[in-house]
Amino acid sequence: MSGIQSKPEFNGKFGVVKGFQNGRYAVSIGDQEQVFSLKPTNVYIQAANVDDFGIGKDFLIDIQPFMDDTTDFAAARRLAAASWDATFREVGFARVIGHCVSPELITELRTVARAFFDKPASEKIPYHRPATAGAAPTGSYGPLFAARTMGLHDDPVEGYTFFRPKDGWNLTAPELGHPVEFASVAERYCREVEKVMHALHRLSASALGLAPGFFDTAEGTNPTSMLVVSNYPPLTELESEVRNGQPRYRAHSDYTGFTILLQDEYDHGGPAAPLVDNEGGGGLEIDINGTWMPVVPRPGSFVVNIGDLFELWTNNRWRSTPHRVTSPKFETPAAARSRMTAMLFTGPALETVVQPAPTCGPSQYPTVSARQHLTAMAMSKSKETTYQHAGRAEAGGC
Repeated sequence: MSGIQSKPEFNGKFGVVKGFQNGRYAVSIGDQEQVFSLKPTNVYIQAANVDDFGIGKDFLIDIQPFMDDTTDFAAARRLAAASWDATFREVGFARVIGHCVSPELITELRTVARAFFDKPASEKIPYHRPATAGAAPTGSYGPLFAARTMGLHDDPVEGYTFFRPKDGWNLTAPELGHPVEFASVAERYCREVEKVMHALHRLSASALGLAPGFFDTAEGTNPTSMLVVSNYPPLTELESEVRNGQPRYRAHSDYTGFTILLQDEYDHGGPAAPLVDNEGGGGLEIDINGTWMPVVPRPGSFVVNIGDLFELWTNNRWRSTPHRVTSPKFETPAAARSRMTAMLFTGPALETVVQPAPTCGPSQYPTVSARQHLTAMAMSKSKETTYQHAGRAEAGGC
């Protein structure tokens, strides 16, 4: 580490995080101590230059050496770990190959998900089961514009969420009440992608000089993971509901561990899209130092980013990068096509005690549980709030 400083984003002043109170961070700025709803990225650590391996080309990293523990891949693991560290210091997103999830299973998930979302609303709405206080979440269908009715965002997206049961990805259990065919494929998909999660944990530990199991969920506890399959209907069907050019999903950061994203093949006129769609196709974008950069799909890869919890866990050595989904213009061919993604959101057990890793410099954070952190992020909306304020300012609002 070359230097440590805190940098509250909302006013540019320097300060030091002193404590954690009721879901908010106490920060000392100058001679005054104030309490703010901060996110981990408010404390910035200047990263030292990476070694000669540098950043993997196109943020592409082969994780196969960490998928296989039985073979001697010492040199390949060292290369992957160095590239992983450099990419997450500078970009906060990576494309991973060598994940061993079969293309047939990925195709099967896309097929069964599209079949579900293509059903009429009357057949999907019985699966809309909002979580209730005190009950363990099991998963549910999220109707189009459901959040808007609660005064929240108006992103034109519907989805289905599968929460990981305590005994593992047993999504077809009758008491969960999921659509059988969808749940059966999702169950097999989650089991395979959870193996990718464990490989990413080992890769991350190696990149940070930590014990291989440092990020694994402690024995006797369960990862806090969920699969979210999102469907963005054709914009040609929603012209009376959305603005031309309105993002399909607002700018935000994720809150917890790794997000393992199966990207839509057509984003930004990707390899699956007709050549005519190369202009104005829309899709995933990431914010790199104030510039939005499109993430063009690459066959056979997952896109991986980290959430705010990992930003804290690495003492801001790695960045939780804001991202969004842009939309095609109404008049383009891409507007007549739906968009579908699948995201495995990973995270440690809620009981996990989290503080900056010992190899990531002197800690500037109080020790919190994963539950406390998640609660704080849910209250403050993390980086999403920053973009909301910026959007209102551009529109002349407050």
